[in-house]
Amino acid sequence: MYNNIRTRLEQDFIRCEELARILSLAFESGKNVLLWGPGGHGKSEMVAAALACVATENEIFVQSFGEGMDEATLWGGLDFRALEERKVLIYHPENSFLEKPFAVFEEMFDAPASVLLGLKDTMTARKLRKGGQQFSMKTKVIVAITNKNPEEVADLGPAAAALVERFPLQLKVEWPRYDAADYLELFRKVAPRLPGADLNGSVAVLAEVMAKASADGDVISPRTAVHALGIVKTAAAIRGSAKVEKSDLLDLRFLPGLEDFSSNLRQELEEAYKRASAEAALVAAENNYRNLLPSSDEQTPIKLMQTHKRLLSFVDELAKLVVTDNLAERRKKLREAAQTKAAELLIQAVANVRV
Repeated sequence: MYNNIRTRLEQDFIRCEELARILSLAFESGKNVLLWGPGGHGKSEMVAAALACVATENEIFVQSFGEGMDEATLWGGLDFRALEERKVLIYHPENSFLEKPFAVFEEMFDAPASVLLGLKDTMTARKLRKGGQQFSMKTKVIVAITNKNPEEVADLGPAAAALVERFPLQLKVEWPRYDAADYLELFRKVAPRLPGADLNGSVAVLAEVMAKASADGDVISPRTAVHALGIVKTAAAIRGSAKVEKSDLLDLRFLPGLEDFSSNLRQELEEAYKRASAEAALVAAENNYRNLLPSSDEQTPIKLMQTHKRLLSFVDELAKLVVTDNLAERRKKLREAAQTKAAELLIQAVANVRV
């Protein structure tokens, strides 16, 4: 099960290994699971994708909680005829989560305390107990989703603490880091599915902008980052271009979380494009170095000497390569590696000469 769920999630998401694991444990053991953490990380989407691996649509009940949530909604609605004729509160639990093997509670802890207390009682007894009405709970696993820290929820009172305890499996859903490499991995996964202009090499720049904005202020969530990707592609299309250009990224100023960052956006983009250009040049140099290295059938003295000379020329060219500060050490290591290899080939060539 775990491998199937993980494989499915990795089709659309990154950093999903832990979530795939905890959901697999929940589905296999019948334990309820609580997923919490900052918004925009795809908790609901990943849960839906994982559930599709183990259940049909008819076996899943999704309930959105909130301040307007009441017990009637939780238990499937009121029987108005019973209320009018007999003046009693009777619910329709057959229309509620109690009838389904799997339930998803969105923003569960936003509901009023009275609703949470009733839910806790039902989960404990494994049945609805309201007056003379009883209805057995068929639900095997409840997946609760919230932005709130369960420890803070438990501090709200005994009822909230008791409800939190009904979810023995808990996971905070977030990325361990929000670096450019993380956003770049996300963009490469989702970009092919988004309409609009070709990114034209701007994807690395966009990833760097997301990382820089996250470092300078609030974290840019994966959902907002995907919105950013769609915005720049659409901006190019509005301009009538099939390719994204630097000017299209200026529309990022309309994204929440980038308001403060947008005042320096033009300068940040200029610097990011310079770094991206330098990165591309250095990557090309690294590939060139690997191509210069002799193969197993190029070990004759003449071949080795020819490669030695080419490596020395490569070292001279590398010294002229303009890079940004963040790439200087990487260029230095590449140059040292080429110098060392050139010296080794010279020694090898001399040693292979037969007198």
